[in-house]
Amino acid sequence: MRRVGLGVGAAFAAGLAVQGVMPLLGERTGVVTDNLLLALIALVTTLGHCAQARMSRGTQRLAWVLAAVAAGLWSASSVVDTVDVFLFTETSLDELMAVGAALCSLAALVLLGSVGRAGRGDRLPRLLDVATVSGALFLLAWEFVVGPAHARLPGFSGPLIVMVVLPEMIGAAYAVVLLSRSLSNRGDTALTLLALGLMAFAATMLLAVYNAAHQLPWYATGVGAGYVVAGLLTALASRAPLPVETFTEQAHRAGRWLLLPYLPVGLAFAVAAGRYVRTGTVTAALFWLLLATATLVLVRQFLNLRVNQRLADELRRRSAELAHQASHDALTGLANRAGFQQRAEAALAAAGPDGLTGVLLIDLDGFKAVNDTYGHGAGDALLVGVAARLRAGVRGGDTVARLGGDEFAVVLPHLNHPGEVHDIGRRVLHHLTEPIDVGGTVVTARGSVGATVGVGARHDPLELVEQADVALYEAKAAGKGVVRVHASVSAGRFAGEQQREPQGVVLGGEIDGVHGETGGPQVAPHGRQGSGPVVHDERRAHQRVADHHGQVQA
Repeated sequence: MRRVGLGVGAAFAAGLAVQGVMPLLGERTGVVTDNLLLALIALVTTLGHCAQARMSRGTQRLAWVLAAVAAGLWSASSVVDTVDVFLFTETSLDELMAVGAALCSLAALVLLGSVGRAGRGDRLPRLLDVATVSGALFLLAWEFVVGPAHARLPGFSGPLIVMVVLPEMIGAAYAVVLLSRSLSNRGDTALTLLALGLMAFAATMLLAVYNAAHQLPWYATGVGAGYVVAGLLTALASRAPLPVETFTEQAHRAGRWLLLPYLPVGLAFAVAAGRYVRTGTVTAALFWLLLATATLVLVRQFLNLRVNQRLADELRRRSAELAHQASHDALTGLANRAGFQQRAEAALAAAGPDGLTGVLLIDLDGFKAVNDTYGHGAGDALLVGVAARLRAGVRGGDTVARLGGDEFAVVLPHLNHPGEVHDIGRRVLHHLTEPIDVGGTVVTARGSVGATVGVGARHDPLELVEQADVALYEAKAAGKGVVRVHASVSAGRFAGEQQREPQGVVLGGEIDGVHGETGGPQVAPHGRQGSGPVVHDERRAHQRVADHHGQVQA
């Protein structure tokens, strides 16, 4: 940004110097001097843009080629005008070349502004911005330049509007819109300078029309300085590389230059209001220009509302994703420890004075054997399968959570009676016995369950977890594969809790030294004849795996 400021300051200083010298040189000498200076600047600019084109590819190369052509036309226009001065001839070739240079500069700016910068959803807003600013600039041009020129030179006003004013206003409008984007990205020095140069050129051309309409010297009203400023800005742009990381509409919306395109719009409405206050009327041309500009502004604001709505929806979606990730286990999709705490607190808070809330702690028996035998990938697959079976074993309103490793927990709100916690625990163990396919190997998981029940809302979730953990320790000590309920819960309601469940971890699939032993139980590998794993005497099969690997705790 500092480089842009220094470049603009130097260009304006040089322009002011030329503007101050012009009255001292006389009409003819001044034109020749100014043209030779502009031709030299344009030649330097052409060489710079050619170098940029050689270092670029694709659309960006085409853009720099067009910029070089524009500079070349500008140089040729200056030379032709100089020849006309020496030969005392009056041709329109130099004006046509100047208009062509402006159109090529506009095309280059459009291409440079679209290279990886505007997505499909950003093109319409940018087009509306250009149309809105074009209308505002044309209204200002009509009020101060075109209108007076039409009154003084009626035969010249038609070609003037078509060949000069319209192209210049559209080019200046695009430059303003693009400038608001490029200034939001401090590395876009080339585009910023090129846009400023095109704006300076458009303003200078309008001032030249004003001088012609009012029969003023050609350099009056700052025209002598304007041509030099525009040329120097484009020359500086030809020496500034385009950044690798280009700006985006998102960065523009977050930048401080967002309202820059609305500056000429506000100025146009202020001028129209001033005319109405002075005269009490508004011309037909001014009225239609105001109406068109106001309509475009409304449409643009409607698009802004839609964009803001999409951004709000995206923000809500991402917030929901982050909240879900913060409270859920990435591997199994179950609630994590924080999610379990939240659900347990909510369940206790919703419980009435006599409401019953249960907590189960489930620990897989022999999970380490699976990890050590088949690898951590198989262990992860087993945990995912266990999560699905735990969900199937509980009620619809219950919350299953993975606290870490192979430890799971369940929140059971609104129990009908204390004994229901034991029934759900047994059902969970039963669902765990369903075989799980882990990379072609069938694994049947077993686990131990500790349970407790809280009455009313006065319990702390951590207190219930501690009670369930004590009960889980008792289940492990009792030989695993059982449900134990904390002693604080009425023992008379659980006369059948001492009944043992099938215990251990049964691994389907061949393990060296296990499959094929004679005279003992066998574990059939996945894919053998039959409809799945065939297990004979599961406890003895588990013991044979433990004896072979020494990995499974008794």
